[in-house]
Amino acid sequence: MTHGDLTRRLCDAGYICSEWFGKAVAASLVTRPVAGAFLSGPIGTGKTYLPEVLSAVLDAEQFFLQCFPGTREEDLMVKMLPSEETISGVALHDGVMTRAVKATQRGKSHRKILLVLDEWDKTRPSADSFLLDFLQTGRVHFAGRTYIADLSRLIVFLTLNVEREISEPLLRRLPRIDLRPLPPSLVYRALLLTHRGHPHLYSAVILYERCLMAELPKPATIQELRQLLDAITHLGEAADWDSLVFQFVTKSEESHERLRQVEHEESRWRQRYRPRLDAAAYEAVGSRLAGTIEGPTDLSMPRLADVRGFDEHIESAEQEPDLSACGGVMALTKSAYNELVKRVDAPADTPDRLGTLATVRGDVITLNEPLPLCRVAELDGLWGEDGEVLLTEPRATWQDVKALPEWAHIHIVTFSRREILAKTDGIDLRWTPEGGAEIIVNLARRHVFQHVFGSGWGRTGEAKWIGQKGLIFRRYQSPADAGATTESQPGRDAAGASERHAEN
Repeated sequence: MTHGDLTRRLCDAGYICSEWFGKAVAASLVTRPVAGAFLSGPIGTGKTYLPEVLSAVLDAEQFFLQCFPGTREEDLMVKMLPSEETISGVALHDGVMTRAVKATQRGKSHRKILLVLDEWDKTRPSADSFLLDFLQTGRVHFAGRTYIADLSRLIVFLTLNVEREISEPLLRRLPRIDLRPLPPSLVYRALLLTHRGHPHLYSAVILYERCLMAELPKPATIQELRQLLDAITHLGEAADWDSLVFQFVTKSEESHERLRQVEHEESRWRQRYRPRLDAAAYEAVGSRLAGTIEGPTDLSMPRLADVRGFDEHIESAEQEPDLSACGGVMALTKSAYNELVKRVDAPADTPDRLGTLATVRGDVITLNEPLPLCRVAELDGLWGEDGEVLLTEPRATWQDVKALPEWAHIHIVTFSRREILAKTDGIDLRWTPEGGAEIIVNLARRHVFQHVFGSGWGRTGEAKWIGQKGLIFRRYQSPADAGATTESQPGRDAAGASERHAEN
């Protein structure tokens, strides 16, 4: 199973995650001698839920132990249960690790066995040493008995809540996956699975983002947000936002006050990432490895492609792009150039001309024309590149633009009959009576675009423009058919059908 397939299957099973997370999980499943990982992160980020969903996706048999403060090694191997058949009144039964080991030896089945030791850092420090040999050889010794697991069938996940330091030797046995709070765009996708069309769906997403801004001890979980929306539905007009948020989300006076202090602030939460390593610094070129490896160390042989003149450099006659006339600009990278080539019907006379679509000018690529908003799906391979694109929606009215701040984190900074300007981090929008809406989108801020305009834009039969009071939608029959709209009931989700726009 590829990492892309795994990511999609996790999302389909209800565990909404990003592509990078799917890659991390996929890599952990092929580690040797035993597959698995340490799952680390704040409370409520899905550490315990991941193995549960993963066991269903992989059709694996799961063995789960919730560790408690002071959990001992013997608690992993045996458990004592009341018994009327013994003098002591208790009987010893196989513990979770013993049962998991035996399951790997059962029959000739190739079904995976998934062992989950939840909140491992609550165990006694001596328990770390107990796992060392097991994770290396599958062997455990206890009470004079030896058990050996079939490691080819075993997957081990240990979740951590930073209760204590884990011993360095144990940390070396498995990779580590850090679970971070989901970006609001993924929370929106998760809530769509269960509450599509709920009138307070976007309010719940904004509440989640405000909780991140307030840096609450525990971010709002998707389960809590779903419970909140269910309560609002049940109570109807009697629902009180303040009371329900306290009941289902903040749950303490301190957290509630911290949330209140940021509820009118401009959005300033950003997903935090570790600084990335430069992969080029680890390439074995020249004499960098001289004296450190056996055998020949002269790695400076000329590349055959270079000798035969396979020149990758793209000459460009136009070095200075006219950004005021182009439909987008991005850094010239192999990935961006490759994605644009996919959209060209036939090659031009020179490599700097990508048909009528784009032109290479020096170290940048410019798009020759802006892209209609209904065709934004064509950017799928370009999201994450260093650059901006210009999207257009000529039928947007001034009422439509005015309605955007009612539900999205975008601010109107200029408002008149001749021009409206609105912006947020990663999006700049201008409306004029003659041209409708022009939207400049930062390709590195896809989640912002999806939060403002919806994640369904550009998909066949599933496009959206927020109209007056946030209640007007369009449904295009195909991305190319920008003029065809259908009448339907108004709604408040990305897949909703649309009423026609009000006339200017």
